[in-house]
Amino acid sequence: MLIGHYEHSLDNKGRLTLPSEYAEELTAGVVLTRGMEACMYLFPRAEFERVGVRLREESLTDSRARKLRQWLFPQAHALEPDRQRRVLIPQWLRDHANITDKVLIAGMDNYVELWQPDAWRERDRTLAAELEDQDFFASLHI
Repeated sequence: MLIGHYEHSLDNKGRLTLPSEYAEELTAGVVLTRGMEACMYLFPRAEFERVGVRLREESLTDSRARKLRQWLFPQAHALEPDRQRRVLIPQWLRDHANITDKVLIAGMDNYVELWQPDAWRERDRTLAAELEDQDFFASLHI
């Protein structure tokens, strides 16, 4: 399970060291792609493949599924973490998330979101305000 949040710095080559707590789930390879809300998604390779399988089950005439494919797959980049758990983040993905040096790494259970730290803090404040409505998540039936 990929949980918790961490703040790491990119090195001078644009590499990010992944948290040691995530090592077991990410050593088989990862896929980086652009995320929603100005962040990046980092998937364990097997999880990204499951997303692909699920989207292939949808009809090509389903515009929502087609748009999600168009959003995720053309920008995706498969990577193998090195022995120090580092991955090179392509510049176009750093630009998408406005990341220059610091990265907020947020575990989302089956994937990770990579944020510019100030953007993450703003997103967290927005979520906190939305959660004042106790019924906000009621429709999820969790």
